[in-house]
Amino acid sequence: MKTTPSSKKFGRLPVSAFLAALALVAVPATTQAQTFDDYPAGDDYTTSMGQFQLQLDQRWVKIFDNIVPNSPLGAVVVTRRKGMKLYKKGGIFTSPTLFDFGTQIGRSDPFTVSSPEKYVGALAGQAPGRTYVRDPDLVLHPTWPGPATNGRVIHTFLKSVNMTDQLTTHLGFSVRAGMAATNRPVCVGQVEAGPNGGFPANSFFNVYAEVHIPGGGSMPSLDLVNVEPLLVQKTNLISFPPHLVYQHENSEAVPVYFNTNTVIFNPIGGTNIYVSRGELFGQLQLAGHGVSFSSVEVESFQVEFENESTNPAAVMPINLAPTNSVIVEDFHPDYNAVPRDLKGGKFVAGGQFQFTIQGLVPGTTNYLQRTESGFNSWETIATIVPITNTFTYSDPGASSRPNRLYRLSLLP
Repeated sequence: MKTTPSSKKFGRLPVSAFLAALALVAVPATTQAQTFDDYPAGDDYTTSMGQFQLQLDQRWVKIFDNIVPNSPLGAVVVTRRKGMKLYKKGGIFTSPTLFDFGTQIGRSDPFTVSSPEKYVGALAGQAPGRTYVRDPDLVLHPTWPGPATNGRVIHTFLKSVNMTDQLTTHLGFSVRAGMAATNRPVCVGQVEAGPNGGFPANSFFNVYAEVHIPGGGSMPSLDLVNVEPLLVQKTNLISFPPHLVYQHENSEAVPVYFNTNTVIFNPIGGTNIYVSRGELFGQLQLAGHGVSFSSVEVESFQVEFENESTNPAAVMPINLAPTNSVIVEDFHPDYNAVPRDLKGGKFVAGGQFQFTIQGLVPGTTNYLQRTESGFNSWETIATIVPITNTFTYSDPGASSRPNRLYRLSLLP
């Protein structure tokens, strides 16, 4: 008995009280390819630059209006030209410019939107650190029209982002996503080919992040998360990694919540407020997300951010009825995914031929097939919808069929 591979290849952001700008900065590409086929599945290694602005929930405005000015953070300036302060009375937090020298973005092989990979999952990234990205994982899609029936796409994900204020204030601010934020969902994305079947293309991501705001004096340190994805998008992508600035496309500011139980001293009443994980802190209204900006471009990035902060069209409007309390779920994404394959064939009791199928995406439909008459005639013998990423199959009576071959297919 033999197993054979499948016939398919398996294988502008306002920041209101918390998160704020997740800026990805990538190293400029040296050449501009015209086709997706120049980019097989793998990783892009680049840099990230970002800045965010948060609007605090009204519950916290008066308290932080008293706490922050009397803390070491009260006099901190986070931009150079206009001298924007870290905190503005009325509950506006503006982060310093954050930078990451080691951002990684995973890509899948290109495929057409009519391919089963769209729903069963395309393996993105390079080991170590790969994951399957499925179309249903893309919770929010930009308002532009989706790709045509035979349009080509590449599934992507933010593999690792860890932006800090290492080049600016050195206070300990950070924004983490992907494998740097192990309990958050995968930050999936998609690149959609243009009319020529490749570049220029459109790109977007659904971003889930962890934000850390350092404390000082009576100002407590804050750990925040978003549970609704932050949608960032950009058109006219011409290569990987790109050189551009992603813009938000959420219709309203994105709520951010406490990620830990926190104690906040109320200087007005002189008492402690015990805050539970999942309570609302504020809303992300503005964020700058630049790709392919170098470390020497901090000031130019800040100028752009300052301009955006005074542009009403660039700031996400406040959600007037945000959810005040949520259950913050801890996720455990599979970043050790492997290509779909058949492994370990052996005979077991009763003449059954048993093997394991690996690299499956739980909840997706896969088809196990066999043939005894060459590679042109396959029959489906099992429809597999696994609950884990592996599945063991036993074929009875196989001992009398020495020429039987097996494969896993995404099509029946």
